[in-house]
Amino acid sequence: MRIRIWLGRIALGMGALILTGIVCLLIYQRFSDGPTGPLPGGPFTSGEVVSAPVADWAPLAGDFEFELVGEQSSRTAGGLLVDGNLYISCDLGFIWARLPDGLPKNMLHTIWWFKTWHEKALLDGRVRIRKDGRIYSGDIERVQDPQRLAQLKRVLEDEAAKFFGPDALGPPPERPPNDIWFFRVRQ
Repeated sequence: MRIRIWLGRIALGMGALILTGIVCLLIYQRFSDGPTGPLPGGPFTSGEVVSAPVADWAPLAGDFEFELVGEQSSRTAGGLLVDGNLYISCDLGFIWARLPDGLPKNMLHTIWWFKTWHEKALLDGRVRIRKDGRIYSGDIERVQDPQRLAQLKRVLEDEAAKFFGPDALGPPPERPPNDIWFFRVRQ
């Protein structure tokens, strides 16, 4: 009986230590210079600010870090280059809900629960994008045109198939969460 009591106390202590570690990591991340993987970070404090207008968005396609100006946080995102324009996607179930059950789907689902940047971007679309140590300023605007949305979804599905594997994506989900937002980057 005493062993059970001590094992329970040890388990409770370990749980408290793990929870404390997670909280400390999240607080640290809020004050760090940018995100770490899927964990949001603080605002950018390093990087060469590029003041010249961007003539070619191609070097920014793929993964990069971005922050909404005034939000005091940054995150990692993927940029799609379509017809010379750069788009930031915000997956709200369109891709991750189609993945087979497992760690990637569970992780992306968990991130979805805490995702609010897309709503904040509607209020103030000023953005700073950092890639390869260079910071570019601009604005983002949500794409509403149905034809452009369909095109962007097809491009993203092709990219997701390359990343997750050709047979990884199931059919688009019919019930929420099943949305995706795209934002066009402009200067």
